[in-house]
Amino acid sequence: MIRVVQDPGYERLKTGLIRSTGLAFYANRDELLAKLIGARLSHLNLRDCSSYEEFLADGENGRSEKEVLFSHLTIGESYFFRDAEQFAAIRHIILPEILERNRTTKEIWIWSAGCANGAEPYSLAILLTQADQTANWRIRIYASDLNRDYLAQAAEGKFRASAFRVTPVKVQNECFSKDGPLWTIHERYRQLVSFHRINLVQNESITAFALGSHFDLILCRHVMIYFTAEVRRRLIGQFHRSLADDGWLVVGASEHYGDGYEAFRTVNTAGTKLYQKMPVPSPRLEWPVRTLPLVIAPPKPLTAPAQNEMEVLRQLANRGEWDVASAYGQRLLSEQRLNPEVHFYRALIFENLGIADEMQRSLRRAIYLDRNYALAHYHLGVALKRDGQTQAAARSFRNVLTVLSSMPDKAIVAGGSGATVTGLKELAKMHLQSQRMMSNEQL
Repeated sequence: MIRVVQDPGYERLKTGLIRSTGLAFYANRDELLAKLIGARLSHLNLRDCSSYEEFLADGENGRSEKEVLFSHLTIGESYFFRDAEQFAAIRHIILPEILERNRTTKEIWIWSAGCANGAEPYSLAILLTQADQTANWRIRIYASDLNRDYLAQAAEGKFRASAFRVTPVKVQNECFSKDGPLWTIHERYRQLVSFHRINLVQNESITAFALGSHFDLILCRHVMIYFTAEVRRRLIGQFHRSLADDGWLVVGASEHYGDGYEAFRTVNTAGTKLYQKMPVPSPRLEWPVRTLPLVIAPPKPLTAPAQNEMEVLRQLANRGEWDVASAYGQRLLSEQRLNPEVHFYRALIFENLGIADEMQRSLRRAIYLDRNYALAHYHLGVALKRDGQTQAAARSFRNVLTVLSSMPDKAIVAGGSGATVTGLKELAKMHLQSQRMMSNEQL
C-alpha cells in the first residue's frame, strides 16, 4: 500500500478514477484505494500506476478492467431484512398503498438497484409472498448489480449463517433449506427474482434497462454514498422517471441528504424516510412561506385553527423543506408550547438538520407532556442507541411496548404517517432483541 501511495502516478490515477466513476467515496480513503490498485497491479503484472493508467485507456481491455475495478471498489456486503425500519415501512405503508392502487391489474413491479449478493431482493420476495392479499398477484422483482460474482452468487440463492443476523429463526427455517454451512432459499421465492448486470454510473446502461418506466417500488440502498453529488442527482432523476405515478423510492439512511428529491413527496415514518412520486408536482404551500417573516417579528395571533397549523408543519416535514419547517415550528412553539406534537415534529426537523442534542431535548419534552406518546419514546430509543446509551435506549423501547399494549394491533400510531401498532411493536422488539444479542456477544 505504501508503495502504491508513494508512486508518482498515484494521485493522477486516483483523480481520473474518481472523475470517470463518480466514486467520491475514495477521495479521502487512500488506504483502501491503494490496496485495491496494488492488487490489480499484481494481477495484471504491471509495474506502476502510470502503466495501469495506460492499460485503462487501452480500448476494450481498458473498459473491461474498469468494470472489474469498479466492482471491487463497491462493497457488496448485505444481509436479509437489513434496516428493519425500512422493511416495516414497506410492509405497513408502501405495500398496502400498492395493493390498493394496482387492485385491477394485480401486478407489482420492483427494482432492487445494487442488489449485491441478493439478500435484499429475496427479502422482498419473502415479505410480499407472506403478505395478505398477494396470493393471486403477479410479482416481478428485478435485481441489478455491476459485479458479476455477486450476481452469480445471488442467482444461486445460497447464503452463509451471517446473512441471517437479524432474520427471525422461524422465517429462516420456513424459507430456506440447510445444506452443511449454507442455507438455500426455496424455489417459490427465487422464481420471483431475476438478476441483471447494470452499471448505475453510466447513462446508457440504465436506459438500456428496457423494462418500462412503471416500477411500483425502487430500492437503491447503501449505493449512492459512493458517488459524487452530480451522479447522485442524476440517479435520483432516473429513478423518478422509472417509477409509476405514486411509486416509491427507498434509499439508505445516509443517502437522504443533498439535492434531487424535490420531485418526490417525503413521508416520514417510524425510524425512516420514504419518497413517493406524485402524478403532478404538488403546489408549493404559500401560506407558511408568506407568513415566514413573522418568525423573526414579534409573535402575532394565528388565524388558522391549531389543527390546520399542525397539518402545515406535517406537510413541510413530509416534503423535506427542513429550513422552512424549522422556522415555522419555532413560531408554532411560541403559541403551543404545551402541545407534545409540536415538540415531536421539531425533533424530526432537528434530526434532519443534524442537530442531535436539540432532537433529544424535543423528544424528552414531548414525552414529558404526554407519557403515552409511543412514537416519541421510539425515536428517543433509536437516538440513544445510536449514541451508545444502550440501557437508556432499552428503557425507551420497553416504554413503547408498554404504551402500545392496550391499543388495537391495526390502529394507526399518532404521528407515524401510517405506521400501525403492530409495526411499531415489531420494531421496538427488534431493537431490544439486537441489544440483547450485542450484550451476549460482549459477555
